[in-house]
Amino acid sequence: MVLLDILEEHLNEAAFQWEQWERALMAPDFTLEETAAVEERLRAHLEGLEDESAAEAVLRPAFESEESPLIFAAAYALLAQGEVDEVLLRFRRDEPAARAGIRRALELSEAPGLSARLTGLLKLEDRDLQVHALETLAFRNEVSPEVLARFLVHEEPRARVAALRGALPLPEEAVRRLLPPLLDSSHPAIRAAAMEAGLMSGVGLAWDTCRKTVRSRSPLSPEPLILLAMGGDDEDVSLLVELLETAESRPMVLWALGFSGRLAAMEACVKYLAEPSVAQLAGEALSAMTGLRLDGPYALPPGERPAGAPLPPDLQEDLDANLVPSPEDDLPWPQVAAITRWWDGARDRFEKGKRYLLGQPFSGPVLVDALETSPMRRRHILARELAIRTRGQHVIPTRAFFPRQRESLAKVRSANISLRGSPFAHTAR
Repeated sequence: MVLLDILEEHLNEAAFQWEQWERALMAPDFTLEETAAVEERLRAHLEGLEDESAAEAVLRPAFESEESPLIFAAAYALLAQGEVDEVLLRFRRDEPAARAGIRRALELSEAPGLSARLTGLLKLEDRDLQVHALETLAFRNEVSPEVLARFLVHEEPRARVAALRGALPLPEEAVRRLLPPLLDSSHPAIRAAAMEAGLMSGVGLAWDTCRKTVRSRSPLSPEPLILLAMGGDDEDVSLLVELLETAESRPMVLWALGFSGRLAAMEACVKYLAEPSVAQLAGEALSAMTGLRLDGPYALPPGERPAGAPLPPDLQEDLDANLVPSPEDDLPWPQVAAITRWWDGARDRFEKGKRYLLGQPFSGPVLVDALETSPMRRRHILARELAIRTRGQHVIPTRAFFPRQRESLAKVRSANISLRGSPFAHTAR
């Protein structure tokens, strides 16, 4: 009984810590090192479930719970015990809702032989299973070019998106024959993934499509905005600044502008610091570009909010309001007067026509520094830019466990890559 209690505690704590870790991966106030501390607690409880008696006692019963955190912990522990056949069988047979937890375990697992076994699942009739398996292989960077080519023309949109994201970069045949119709797709997710895959392959058509998509202004989505911000020139950033005039799209445009590093974007962010509906996003973007830390005199004291700011989700009386906090809710509220004074003195340090990251002119070492020190939710975009600018040679798995991330970062650091923040129009063919 004592052992059972211990195993149950390990399972429940592993499930809880997994949720905390996944939340940290998208947090605006966690760094890589801080997230690694959460991960250490998670992995300690997962290791506690590697006892042989755990399988029958707590792991297999966990699959009956239909709770993703418990299913993830049970699947990961079974994989660590070598029960690959059982986990893959459950992956095939369980309901789609349960597959998400199993898939995450498969993504993170170091169990040998998973790649070939997952590739075998792609031949089955179950489309949802095919997509989950392909997404898992893409996450693990273990998809062959032949498999990718087959799924780039799959009937299921999610499969095409997963194939595009797994292509690092696209094979030449796919660039010539498959990329143009994917860029012309009416499905926003397919079109956005095709733009990124095309840019990673150095294809000018992908950049042209990105520009046209944003200039059309309807419908706007985050991905093309982000690509235009990171790869555009001053004229492109001016277009994004113009889009701030529409209140509905303002949050996603400010998020994108934070990756531009251009003077016009900085000035726009300073302007919107005083707008309560987007003040936190404007402060975050300004901080990312200029390197100004929004703490101490540059942020309101914890718990204090500016006049006109919306109430926190848990205090809203609207019965239809979303009570789940978003990452933006954890951003500091900017101290507008102090930041404005700072900007008045700092503005001359930033030149029009240049691009900045954390207050430094954009370069390869600065980008790697940012990947190591920036808030977790920004690192996913920074890693995508690194992959694009290195043509898929350096991919940082920002949602993987810490050792894999650290190894990838060390390889980039040792390669001493030379990058400039040149507009993508200058680097595409």
